[in-house]
Amino acid sequence: RILKRMGRRTTQADLKAIVERLRTEIPDICLRTTLITGFPGETEEDFCELCEFVKQMRFERAGVFTYSREEDTVAYDLPDQIDEQVKQDRMDILMREQLEINEQNNAAMIDKIITVLCENYDPVSEMHFGRSAADAPDIDGKIYFRADKRIAPGSFVKVRIREVLDYDLIGRALTQ
Repeated sequence: RILKRMGRRTTQADLKAIVERLRTEIPDICLRTTLITGFPGETEEDFCELCEFVKQMRFERAGVFTYSREEDTVAYDLPDQIDEQVKQDRMDILMREQLEINEQNNAAMIDKIITVLCENYDPVSEMHFGRSAADAPDIDGKIYFRADKRIAPGSFVKVRIREVLDYDLIGRALTQ
């Protein structure tokens, strides 16, 4: 209902089918999405449906934002504008749901070997850090790793993940 109200051409069923096909054809895919809470007319039932959708889809990365009115848009004058606190509360609920999914996804990474783009060395933690192909710079967590020698920034390194710390992964570079 909300997708239609937003003028989107896809339905929830369409989106589920697309995600299922992508996950089947590309097993290691990292799916990222952005969600909006508090679009005009969003009911508690609509919001619960969105939460259930997020739980089912288990996106690897998700950003959640509150709807904000922008002049010269169709939605600006729609009736049933949502209270700012309700929008914020719904955003917080969705972010907690996604955090739980992230924690489970990260826990499943333990003992896996992933390719990491080394970004630099952190002298405080005495570890290098970087990101995988799934991680957007300045948005997603980092991958911290120990190595037997200094790794030049810009180098790709195979890293075995050993621990999880919030949104970050911690591992050890494989001998090169």
